[in-house]
Amino acid sequence: MQFAQSSELATQPPVQRVTAGVSSAEAAEEWLTPGRFALLLGLLVLAMFPGVVLGWRSFVFRDFGLFSYPVACFQRESFWRGEVPLWNPYNHCGVPFLAQWNTLTLYPLSLIYLLLPLSWSLSFFCLAHLFWGGLGMYVLAHRWTGNRFAAALAGVVFAFNGLTLNFLMWPSHIATFGWFPWVLWLVPQAWREGGKKLVRATLAGAMQMLAGGPETILVTWVVLVLLFCGDWISQRESRKARVKRFVGMAVLVTLICSAQLLPFLQLLGHSQRNSDFGTIGSADWSMPLWGWANFLVPLFRTLPLSQGVYFQPEQFWTTSYYTGVGTALFGIVALRRARDRRVLLLAGLMALGLVLALGDRGLLYRGLRHFFPALGFVRYSVKFVILVVALAPLLAAFGFKTLACDTRRLGGFEWGCAAVLVLLLGIIGCFGWKFPISQDLKGIAVKNALQRAAFLLGSVMLLVGFLKTVGSRRILLGSLLLVVVWLDFVTHVPTQNPSARPFIYSPGWVQEARNWDSPPRLGESRALLASGAEALLRNHQLADFEQDYLLSRLALQYNCNLLEDVPSAFGFFSLVPPEVYHLNLLSLLDTNRDFPVLLDFMGVTQTTARNSLHDWTRRPNAMPLVTAGQRAACVNDATAVNALCQTNLELRGVVLLPPEAQGLISATQRVAAQVLSSRFDQQRISIQTDAPATTMVVVAQTYYPAWQARVDGKPVKLWRANYAFQALEIPAGRHTIELNYRDRAFLAGLVLSGAGLLACLVLWLRPRLS
Repeated sequence: MQFAQSSELATQPPVQRVTAGVSSAEAAEEWLTPGRFALLLGLLVLAMFPGVVLGWRSFVFRDFGLFSYPVACFQRESFWRGEVPLWNPYNHCGVPFLAQWNTLTLYPLSLIYLLLPLSWSLSFFCLAHLFWGGLGMYVLAHRWTGNRFAAALAGVVFAFNGLTLNFLMWPSHIATFGWFPWVLWLVPQAWREGGKKLVRATLAGAMQMLAGGPETILVTWVVLVLLFCGDWISQRESRKARVKRFVGMAVLVTLICSAQLLPFLQLLGHSQRNSDFGTIGSADWSMPLWGWANFLVPLFRTLPLSQGVYFQPEQFWTTSYYTGVGTALFGIVALRRARDRRVLLLAGLMALGLVLALGDRGLLYRGLRHFFPALGFVRYSVKFVILVVALAPLLAAFGFKTLACDTRRLGGFEWGCAAVLVLLLGIIGCFGWKFPISQDLKGIAVKNALQRAAFLLGSVMLLVGFLKTVGSRRILLGSLLLVVVWLDFVTHVPTQNPSARPFIYSPGWVQEARNWDSPPRLGESRALLASGAEALLRNHQLADFEQDYLLSRLALQYNCNLLEDVPSAFGFFSLVPPEVYHLNLLSLLDTNRDFPVLLDFMGVTQTTARNSLHDWTRRPNAMPLVTAGQRAACVNDATAVNALCQTNLELRGVVLLPPEAQGLISATQRVAAQVLSSRFDQQRISIQTDAPATTMVVVAQTYYPAWQARVDGKPVKLWRANYAFQALEIPAGRHTIELNYRDRAFLAGLVLSGAGLLACLVLWLRPRLS
């Protein structure tokens, strides 16, 4: 049949043969429909993570096990109790939860892991968004290029590049990144056409916003604004309507997400982050000067942890941001061959991201932070690499489309680019051999460079065959090219996403292993991982992932206490009220002091023994979390912190209030008051007291403005006490005290979110209004 078709083409005139070849090539490229690409993408995900997809394994490495899983567990427990988790009483002596934004509390697709078994569903949630992002990039790239194989290439690069795979440890990041191409596809359609597409684009933007990855959200809307400006310049018709639609969408997305954004902004204003936050240890969070070489040789100048995962020694945010050596080739081709203004926009933004990722090492970032101090809130300047990784698939798609549809062959420029890339791989590999970061790793860069060169040459050979053939052979070679690109990502670094058996997340067994005679409970006492033990855990990880994580659980490292319902004095969250964050930082930096006064006041009854990983020591002198009868002393913050660090302060007899309490507090003498009872719920505290005279009641819970106090039903002032905690004044006699978490920002946000959803409903029913 194939021979007969070739004979028939041979008898046709040259023009007819070319036309037939073009039609056959276009038919082959049209074969890769969205459904077929989705099937291919799903198979590639399954092949890369079979155990995770099927439930035999679960992600565990780093922040997934120490932050993401415990946070999801806490959210899940609140969900099944019918509560909105506004406050987390288990970490940092209490810290806002929903307002963190990256906890995904209001993200609708969180129902995946809230309803299904968590040890499987949270990992599946991450992989589902990886798949969703790849499919979205296919749709976006096809919209931009009109070529399905180019779109498929973009989808594979977007889904499996090093940064996306690194995002699997953070459900918030992978969810936000997964929505990036969908928002970039839907929003421009909406501002051009309006109607129901306006609603679809708004909902997609709101989904990304609620997922809570601020950096990716910022990148998304920066690109959208630039695309809109270009569209506004080139299209003189309907300018007013397009401006109205674009601004309207931005307003609607903000309204719908107000229930999340307003609490976040409130917490940001009452957190440890300020315009100088990103400058503290900034060299540890930026791309090293030689970091651009890792886009070609991902293991260049990297060091492995004991578990085999490689990091750049000067930044520990991501294990990789490799976008593929073939992607680099196609991107260069796009710059030379493609005739589309969006190519220049993509290249310019990627260059900007490369420079900004260097942080203070690059003069541009330092200059921008001078004019825009808000950049100081961002701690990891390496995160600007998101701009590069998010746009590289689109640039590669333009390059592939140019070759497949315009030239249909590789010319001298393309072969020259491939040769230059091979030469660069060799130079980087030889440099890594000559100047290794460690003698034990002397040959790793060379090996890695040779592997990348092999994938580049394999991609080029398949591309040559793809361009020369038509029909089913073109489909086969194009599919093989996609698989080779995928294999490049699979093999570019070892052990990027370790997984373990789900039993490591099983509740209960750790409490038996610790063998506490009286475990800390909510409202009664707290545990504390000593700074020396935390340093040992970070610097002496076990090679076996399961054993290492079980040890972290045993030590309650970071947020592992949430799996045990054990209150901890400290924890691991992005935003923390500044005073308790400062106390946490003091205990971490000064490992030679025990801070007995502070730990007693915080109710720490169990702490790890100094320089031990899992041995716990009981502290018998810890105070109850609610005390009464202290006299008030008004001091400034520096004096309060210094006093808490001493050993001769007796907080059973005195409470330290800020200077503004002077003259407003009459409890200046210690009295024999009693706390008859106290009950701590997640967002409510009930206390019964008896006092012979006016006195203070002190609660060892983090001070935050959303907490409100009532005495016998009447509102009273809740003071920041002992630098970071809570206190209120009560009159003589027996009283009932209630402390309630009332997040007015959240309540106001609910109203605005409802208004935004109502507006979307009106636009859906009456699309002509747009």
